[in-house]
Amino acid sequence: MPHRGLLAVALAGTSLAAFAATGVVHAQTRQTTVDADDAKASQPKKTRKRVQAGKAVVAEPAQTPAAQPAKRPLISNDGKLTLGGAIRARFDTRFNSGPSFQSSHFSFDTLAFKLKYDSSTVFGAAQWRFYGGSFIYGKKNGYDKYPGEVQFPMWAYAGYKITGQDSVVAGINQAPFGLTPYYGTSFIESLGFAQGLEEVYNLGVKYSHADDRWTWDLGFYPTAAPDAIGISRDSARYSANMVKADSYVPNGSDNHERNMVVGRVEHTFFKNDVASFTGGLSAWWSQVHNLDNGRDGHKNLEAVHFSATWNNWGFKGIYVRQDIKAKNPGRDDMITIGGYDASYNLATRGNFFSGEVNYKLQQPVGGFDLMPYLNYSAFVKDKDAFKTSERYILGVAWTWKKDPRLVIYSEGILGRNDPYVGAGQFTGGLAQGGDDKWKKAVIVNVGFYF
Repeated sequence: MPHRGLLAVALAGTSLAAFAATGVVHAQTRQTTVDADDAKASQPKKTRKRVQAGKAVVAEPAQTPAAQPAKRPLISNDGKLTLGGAIRARFDTRFNSGPSFQSSHFSFDTLAFKLKYDSSTVFGAAQWRFYGGSFIYGKKNGYDKYPGEVQFPMWAYAGYKITGQDSVVAGINQAPFGLTPYYGTSFIESLGFAQGLEEVYNLGVKYSHADDRWTWDLGFYPTAAPDAIGISRDSARYSANMVKADSYVPNGSDNHERNMVVGRVEHTFFKNDVASFTGGLSAWWSQVHNLDNGRDGHKNLEAVHFSATWNNWGFKGIYVRQDIKAKNPGRDDMITIGGYDASYNLATRGNFFSGEVNYKLQQPVGGFDLMPYLNYSAFVKDKDAFKTSERYILGVAWTWKKDPRLVIYSEGILGRNDPYVGAGQFTGGLAQGGDDKWKKAVIVNVGFYF
């Protein structure tokens, strides 16, 4: 069965294995702490307080009653422009991959270039990704196999810091939904990424507020990030979005998501040197436009999430309710989404869950700081005939102490009806499901971030 290869990632920038209908591994490309979403880094900092005699005291400069605050310039002259990027390679061992029970590959993964500007008032950033030339984008899937054959922007935005706690950003930026920027530590990310819930970058405007206890965001996105360079009909993009289905997708649909209103609120209940706990709510509403009949349906997402720490332990969890009512000419129990130059079907209604526990080792091992983690995610569909999709990830993030720009992710992945793990699961894994058998993969991703 024809289909395109997506991109996999594994640790060190870890790719996750994704085995498409032809048995090719796909994987989403996750950021690391070195290569994190600069939109977050550029937001106003939360108010800092000092503790005195058991009481929180705001540190303020002395000021006479007649003193007036200095006027804040609209555009400051303290800006800094930086250039950066990343280059990554990957090693994959894939099990349950079709006629050959096991196969191993070492190949190029990603080349990325990043531009960032930051000042006390204005900020912005852009990142462009290059893929191709690897076994994932091979000739058997229709590619000419050269680096750059698939490429797209990840983000591209400009923003303004209104106050020390408030900012506005416009362009391709991360929609404020659920745990941001990621649902866990894994480089491959949870099933939520493949589902179009986790780490979604769309084109629009977002207003953000952050203080000691509360963070809230409200965004309006007229459209998704544009389709860029690749051989698919509409899927050369980073985030999983509603797209025009490729010919290899059974019962594929042609949709675009429009006029997305996304809101998120988060509260830090407590935080000290030993433990912390934060919880939040998110909502997403949008139009689902059909490109064949011109009719508009809608999408509703509601989510509750938490994150917590205790000493060196970390915990994260999220629940998402998904309801998509697309007025398509065909069936309404599935819709086509796509990313990384490939498309596949998604069940329109169901419940998503993700949870993770991680631990940061106190002492380095072999010159590396280590963080092991275990992540589980599942998509339970409303339709009884549709099989549940599940993914386990057991991994370790390695950061070289001598040069933290070198990061390695090593992950073992176990998936069932997972579009990115095992042959024959790709086009229908997140919809009606695949063969309902557990599939396995091991991926190591080595990245240098500059």
